[in-house]
Amino acid sequence: MIFHLDFAPQFQRNFKRLTKKNTPLRERVLKRVEEIAANPEIGENLSGNLAGKQSTHVAKHWVIIYQVFTKENKIEFQNFDHHDHAYSM
Repeated sequence: MIFHLDFAPQFQRNFKRLTKKNTPLRERVLKRVEEIAANPEIGENLSGNLAGKQSTHVAKHWVIIYQVFTKENKIEFQNFDHHDHAYSM
């Protein structure tokens, strides 16, 4: 199944800010986005106020939070940040 990828403003802002001077991190994030697009179920299901969303790590300390909308064939990437800050959306 081919998914349409949508990037929330918070994801875009953090991605630009955090990878501006860190090319290896930028490449890792883009690779992980491609992996999620190919297999959206690779992430962990979240609970609490993030129920319905999934997260996956990039490198050791970075997290991507995303939500899959199967009926619309869409994946919305909602946040990318350091593990300590990513879950406080």
